[in-house]
Amino acid sequence: MNDPVLARDRVLMAMFLSVIIHVLVLFGPMGGAPKAPVINTEPLTLELQLEPAAESELRLFAEAAEAADNNASAIMQPNQRHIDGTTDDGPAARYLRDWIVQAETIGNQNYPEALRQQGLSGRVVMAVTLNAQGEVVETRIMAGSENPALHQAANELVRAAAPYAAVPSEVLQGNDALVITRAWSFGE
Repeated sequence: MNDPVLARDRVLMAMFLSVIIHVLVLFGPMGGAPKAPVINTEPLTLELQLEPAAESELRLFAEAAEAADNNASAIMQPNQRHIDGTTDDGPAARYLRDWIVQAETIGNQNYPEALRQQGLSGRVVMAVTLNAQGEVVETRIMAGSENPALHQAANELVRAAAPYAAVPSEVLQGNDALVITRAWSFGE
């Protein structure tokens, strides 16, 4: 064969193969240049909502801080740490959340039938003192409804849910007891 024809055919074949390889590299199974990952720079918000079962009739609220401030001198004792819904401390907030879930769950399972039958409802602000082992040492009604049946129900329900988890040392912060102040809402 003629050398110029052979050279031309080889150049055309090389160009054809080059085009095929480039097409495969760019669009084919070899992929092409890796694409930069899409990074979402919008801040993420995390919401945590603890809701008891729909039929629950006992709820604990953080409104108790105001009543606790009004009666603080009546319950403040040395070697006690006080927490309520306004506590920003991470370990204390986690302990409080777990305590509330346990108190509400057991409280709703043991909700007094007499309150249902009489149609009694209302809120009772109560301070609950726990020792380091999570045992209830004392309960004290701080404010809320004046109905003795609600006071008794709150006391019985907090004790029925005991013992609670041991209070971590980082929550006690060197104190002997933890006082949790919450509003107990019955049938509202």
